[in-house]
Amino acid sequence: MQGRIKYNVMSPEELTLFKDRTERLLSERGAHIDHPKMKEELAAAGCTVEGDTVRFPKTIINRALAAVPKTFTLYAPDETYNMTFPHPEGSFYTRTCTGAPNYLPIEGEKHYVTLEDAGEWFHLVNEMDQIDYVALPSTCDDSVPGKAIDVFTLEKALQISKKHIWIQPYEAENTKYLIDMCAAAVGDADNLREKPICSFISCSVPVLKFKYMDAEILYECAKAGIPVQPCALPTAGANTPITAQGTALAACADVLAQIVMLELLCPGLPVIATTLLFSMDMQTTYTLQSNTEITFGRLICMQVFEQGYGIPCHSYGTGTDSMTLDGQNMIERTSLIHMMAMSDASVLGGAGQLETAKTINPLTLIIDNEIFGIARRLRIGLAVDDETLDFEELLEGDDEDGYLMSDHTLDHLRDAHRPELFYKGYLRGINDEEKTILDRALEKYEKIQKLPVPCMLDEETKEAVHAIVLRAAEELQ
Repeated sequence: MQGRIKYNVMSPEELTLFKDRTERLLSERGAHIDHPKMKEELAAAGCTVEGDTVRFPKTIINRALAAVPKTFTLYAPDETYNMTFPHPEGSFYTRTCTGAPNYLPIEGEKHYVTLEDAGEWFHLVNEMDQIDYVALPSTCDDSVPGKAIDVFTLEKALQISKKHIWIQPYEAENTKYLIDMCAAAVGDADNLREKPICSFISCSVPVLKFKYMDAEILYECAKAGIPVQPCALPTAGANTPITAQGTALAACADVLAQIVMLELLCPGLPVIATTLLFSMDMQTTYTLQSNTEITFGRLICMQVFEQGYGIPCHSYGTGTDSMTLDGQNMIERTSLIHMMAMSDASVLGGAGQLETAKTINPLTLIIDNEIFGIARRLRIGLAVDDETLDFEELLEGDDEDGYLMSDHTLDHLRDAHRPELFYKGYLRGINDEEKTILDRALEKYEKIQKLPVPCMLDEETKEAVHAIVLRAAEELQ
């Protein structure tokens, strides 16, 4: 049996304390919710509603937690990329950066993400074997109505992406259009409920505050049976306690409140607890993603949901606070993934991001694909037994000729993970020792650019989706 290293930040006693404090925040402080329909249904489900404050008694929390499914599947337009939870090999799934407004292209200056950039991004992600699903970037394109830009971005994703699509609405009223588009892409709402090719992100305003937009995402997804990855985006020292522990507590309370709401409205809805923690540098007031202290907070969150509640959890696995592809960038993203890979996380995200998740870059995406592959190998661990030890051959002791032609070597020579972009020495007349990893990433990018962009929708389906896009553009003026 293979084992693996595991980072448990908290002792069993600390985990019990942490869960108790999380639930007390929900039951005693409660959440501020700006959504009349949501409050009405939560009251009917047994929550205590006073004005905009909703408190969740522990009996209600327990009832909601009991409804969270132990297994589920997030589907993809190409079923090759369906994701079953828990991961059948004990590994984790990966995703791209979400919400980044800036695009740093291979050539040219950094700029807001356009629809053309988004199309290139979706095409690249299709070819990344270690990246499992794609998040919509924060597109900004003057060629389409601004209030419907997320609708146009989703249309591009539905046309190109072979992989599951993670959606963050820009406005409350956009949520229904986005759900309708996904339903049209798979035939109808029933098909989408049965095999969801998309999931949504909802967020809190720390601590335990939910504006109408995010409550609407929760409400509409619950009614449509669409999986949600409820998210917390706290910044330690700014809108949550300065310690990693205090910020983790606030994040877990925010996410748990959303999970309880979703399961009360739609028992059995697939959810992935998404705790994306940041911290504020007290000298510059700059928001940081990748410092060591806040990584401890993420590890706490993984332990709380994965071990404490048996709910899949999700956080950043890669990323940097650097604005360029420099040494800090590489150190931060590899340090972060090595820490997070050793947690129980079910999803690790952030592929392709720079500048504290504000910028995405094709070469960074390609390099992160390599980094995720290394991290997955670390997560799997090793089996230690007589066969892997090669004990019998060592016991015989006749090893004067070495082990190059050993049957054991032939059996295991393909076991080692070999990152595609790493220099491995001279091979078949090709000596690329002068090339850097950025050079090799650029070569891969250029190869992908020559591949045909897939069309995932037939003409009839494409027209049905586009009709919703046009309606949204007209009605969201």
